[in-house]
Amino acid sequence: MQHRSPRAVAVGVDPGTAHVMVSIRGRGERSDTRALDGIRAEADTSTLSAVFEHVHALLGETAADRPPLAVTVPASWERDRFDEVAEAAEAAGLDRPSFIPAAVAATRYVEARGHSLEPGTALVVYGLGARSCEVGVVRRDEDGHTVMASQSLNGIGGDEFDDLILAYLSGRHRDTDPGFWDRVADPSEEALRSALLNAIRHARERLSEHASTGIVLSETGPELRITQHELESCIGELVEQGCDAATAALAASGVDSSEVAGLLLTGGASRTPLVVARLAERTGLEPVLPDRPEQIPAEGASFAALAAIPVSAERSRLHRAARRAGVLASLLVLLAGAIALFGSELGTGESPRTMGDDAPSALVSSEAASPSEGAVGSGGAEAPNPGEVQRSGTAEAEDPEEAETTPEPDEAPSPPGNDREERAEAGAVPDVTAMSAQEARWTLDEAGFTNVDFESERDPLFGPWYDDCEVKAQDPPPQTRIAFDEPVTVTYSYAGSDSSFCEE
Repeated sequence: MQHRSPRAVAVGVDPGTAHVMVSIRGRGERSDTRALDGIRAEADTSTLSAVFEHVHALLGETAADRPPLAVTVPASWERDRFDEVAEAAEAAGLDRPSFIPAAVAATRYVEARGHSLEPGTALVVYGLGARSCEVGVVRRDEDGHTVMASQSLNGIGGDEFDDLILAYLSGRHRDTDPGFWDRVADPSEEALRSALLNAIRHARERLSEHASTGIVLSETGPELRITQHELESCIGELVEQGCDAATAALAASGVDSSEVAGLLLTGGASRTPLVVARLAERTGLEPVLPDRPEQIPAEGASFAALAAIPVSAERSRLHRAARRAGVLASLLVLLAGAIALFGSELGTGESPRTMGDDAPSALVSSEAASPSEGAVGSGGAEAPNPGEVQRSGTAEAEDPEEAETTPEPDEAPSPPGNDREERAEAGAVPDVTAMSAQEARWTLDEAGFTNVDFESERDPLFGPWYDDCEVKAQDPPPQTRIAFDEPVTVTYSYAGSDSSFCEE
């Protein structure tokens, strides 16, 4: 998806050990987060350049604005690595990136959802990727965030889990089909081995809900079953090493358990059920696993980059446009009612243009709740700061007085009857779920409903999460036919400290 909106956008990049994750976020827009397949974190300079060229292509027309860019970094990165990444980004035509520790990026994501940690409290972030495990304890300070302690382990992650399971299966079931297992061990059969490891990964994740599951190794190979007990016997030792890292980070941080707000899991391998269970037992904390844990660091980095863009002038323009569009929508509803009552008598002159597919979408969204950490974030090594950001403004709603339309020819009034009376008094409630609160208001106004009540619900600390101002429920359900003056309740989610801006 290309971002063609003139509104400011920001980019977060997480060089994970399985895939590079990229999050492109515009204020008031859904983020576009995706994995760059085939590009891994331990990339050399040429591969890093390919990463940022991909990002430049994803940005489309907004790339000329050189949007702010934030890159997550593991604790193991050296100073020359920062310089290498910064130079690769600039060579691809992007702004010089800021750098943010992966654990701080995850914390920024939680806070950008409106759940700012109280000063002095901490969040434990346990990141388990394809080939590494990193734990960070992040304390919220008055001026930002500090990584109180971190632990990193290489060779522990989803890839190693799956290799161990494959070795177990091949040893136990070799006699059932020796030729098949010989092919699996053959270096020239890399495609077959990759397919098997992918099937094993899905099976490992399914075991979070089932005591056992099947693994179809290939169209010609055997179909096997694996139980939770077998899985745990294969990967148990590695899981315990990860838990050791978590407890060591907590001990080194000096943070009391009463000051810990939660234990957040990130990285695709954190879906492994044994990881969740053992972390709870070893740390005494209740782990929280988001729906898409592999996306959290990149999303947090994009929030951090977006926070660097001044918003006062942009919000002023957007609020002004929203108010003007809201007034126009109300006038159109009144005009439509007058035409319904008086027929074509009002059609003798020019009329304002109605709002069609180009009606404004969600105009306002909350920004990240906490200030930017600077180049690396509190507790990290010094790194390059982002350069000056060029932004293009948001076009204001078009003034209806400037629109010209051709008058419609007079039409004979509809004959009186039950159908016409019903159309004037009742209608089907439109589906407004997944719209912004402001879009829902416009849609219901245009449909003729006059008794609409908006209720806000703040997102819980760790999800499920919705976009700011996103409608998540409505009563009555869509397409229910009711009188226009009957009550309609719209419930929307908000992540900031104030939900009122959602309806402005």
